[in-house]
Amino acid sequence: MNNSSAGSRLTIFCGKGGVGKTSMALAFALWNADQGRPVLVVTSHPLRELAISVSLAGLKEAHPQAAANLYIIHIDAREVLANKVRQIVRSELLIKRVLASPIYKSLIEVAPGLKEIAFLGRLHQLSEERTEDGTETGVPAKYDLLIWDAPATGHFLQTLKVSQSFEMYLSGPFALLGREVAEFFGDVSNFALLPVTLLEEMAVDETIELCQKLASELKMYPTGVVCNMASPLLAASDVDFESLYNQMEQAGEAGENLQFIFDRQQHERSLFQKLRSSITTEFHRIERRPSWTSDLNLLWDLSRQLGGLLKT
Repeated sequence: MNNSSAGSRLTIFCGKGGVGKTSMALAFALWNADQGRPVLVVTSHPLRELAISVSLAGLKEAHPQAAANLYIIHIDAREVLANKVRQIVRSELLIKRVLASPIYKSLIEVAPGLKEIAFLGRLHQLSEERTEDGTETGVPAKYDLLIWDAPATGHFLQTLKVSQSFEMYLSGPFALLGREVAEFFGDVSNFALLPVTLLEEMAVDETIELCQKLASELKMYPTGVVCNMASPLLAASDVDFESLYNQMEQAGEAGENLQFIFDRQQHERSLFQKLRSSITTEFHRIERRPSWTSDLNLLWDLSRQLGGLLKT
């Protein structure tokens, strides 16, 4: 990897919507939790929404150590801002009036970057609290690894851009918060950045564009790129793949039945080469499974693949 995730205070899984960021984040967390490392995952999905999309049912029974060390939370930016008001304003009566004020509620929605900086501020705070007593529901007293299951590309980039410019807009505690966040994300040793992609045209193009914008606009560079649901044949050398293709062509009718599969594999290999020629980093191939019995079964298989590739 360009920047090893060993020692990083935050590991970020990002990329196009639907490529498997959440599955990768949870699988990576499971692998580390099963090693006895307390892990905190910050997901871009509200927890009820997450439970519907990815089920961890049966984790405690099947993998008790992982269950004991895995924590998942969703950061509500509005609640973070409300807590900031409570810290600044000492009167309980005034706090209630401020939070109930239509002006305050409108400010949260229309002020550029306010919710984003509140989210990043809490994320930064969590990265600093790994050895402090936890008081927030769902946050362990101590944790070794913090993982951010980031939102889709556009929202993710906008959130990070806010981290570098927010302090210019306001003064006081919010500007201070902006400076702290900017300093944190300005130091690449603080985080490991892992874009996730499928080997499909739109996903590959968006991943390349994401990495280019991260580099040119934010001076952030991927620690590695995770290629999700890749074919096992992708690991074959060009010579071996060509040999398999020639054997198929000589197989007559049987080979014709396999033509579609090999054509798909050629297209996948072409997209993988496109990624490698456009992005300078390590690439991690996560092989797709033809079937699985449950979400937990799939995540556990992914966790073994990720755990062997990403050393923290």
